[in-house]
Amino acid sequence: MAEPERIPCPVCGEKIIATASICRFCGEQVGEVRPSREEGDSTGGVIPYKNMPALIAYYCGVFSIIPCFPIGIVAVVLGIMGLKRAKQHPEVKGKAHAWIGIIAGGIFGLIWTATTVLGIIAAAAGR
Repeated sequence: MAEPERIPCPVCGEKIIATASICRFCGEQVGEVRPSREEGDSTGGVIPYKNMPALIAYYCGVFSIIPCFPIGIVAVVLGIMGLKRAKQHPEVKGKAHAWIGIIAGGIFGLIWTATTVLGIIAAAAGR
């Protein structure tokens, strides 16, 4: 059986079957029914659902206000990943969400780490 012709996905660049209507890597519609970039998505570009690292970084950054410092670290790492993805694929958006994750996660991550370390030192000194 002959291998079907493959073309690069216009969104993510991965090789897909030429007759495919949806990219199996990024989930975008690539056939004739694909909307133009000017139309946008139904969220008006507010929610960067195509840039999951940035979106998760945003929520981790927001929830890093809760005293659990690993969430802040996760927000910083995912925020950096989201910025890289937005730079590589400008159509996915999400730079603001990534920056909020980096800043909030960094600040609260440092606060909760310092609070934990100082608490341990205080407990050790009180013995």
